[in-house]
Amino acid sequence: MLMKYSIMIVDDHPIVCEGLKTVLDGYADLEVVAVAANGEEALEQISAMDKAPDLVIVDLLMPKMDGGSLIDQILDKTNIVILSTEIDVQIAKSVIQKGIRGYLLKDEDPFKIADSVEQVLKDPDYIAISHDVLDTAMQSTGPSSDVKLTDQQRSLLRMIAAGQTNAEIADQLHVTSRTVKNYLSAIYQLLNVHNRAQAIAVAAKNDLI
Repeated sequence: MLMKYSIMIVDDHPIVCEGLKTVLDGYADLEVVAVAANGEEALEQISAMDKAPDLVIVDLLMPKMDGGSLIDQILDKTNIVILSTEIDVQIAKSVIQKGIRGYLLKDEDPFKIADSVEQVLKDPDYIAISHDVLDTAMQSTGPSSDVKLTDQQRSLLRMIAAGQTNAEIADQLHVTSRTVKNYLSAIYQLLNVHNRAQAIAVAAKNDLI
């Protein structure tokens, strides 16, 4: 029997919730188990569950308790993907530090959003982020101007910018996934970043890809 990942949607717009639920439930391995209209309602539902959902999709602007406050309270309980019309500059800059697995905008194609959610759940190294959010994240501190990357490192950055997983990159390079992870760790250290999203943002800002 196929395992289903459980998902909660937290958004104060019923149309968004219902539309996204329909799309996500159409995936064989995804199931929306709860919907909440704000942070307070989400916390009440999660506390009543035997186990927190595998992933919570959170809007930022909501009444009673906004998305940022909710994220701070459930960060250690589940995976979190932000889905919003707004770009919060501070959150965009600190996605990895907060442990957020994605930051997507509502004007993305619904099926692209669902694909990203599925990938986040399947790949612990994957971070889903919209291009406009990346542009905002570029404002964060980047590497010194004398950072040099090899052709292979630039190629790896282009692969992760295209959304390829470690396993897909490993298959293409004929190496192990662990080797790819080591390659990426070296790149992150050179760029003074901590994850894929930041690496792509900094690399783009500095014309490294």
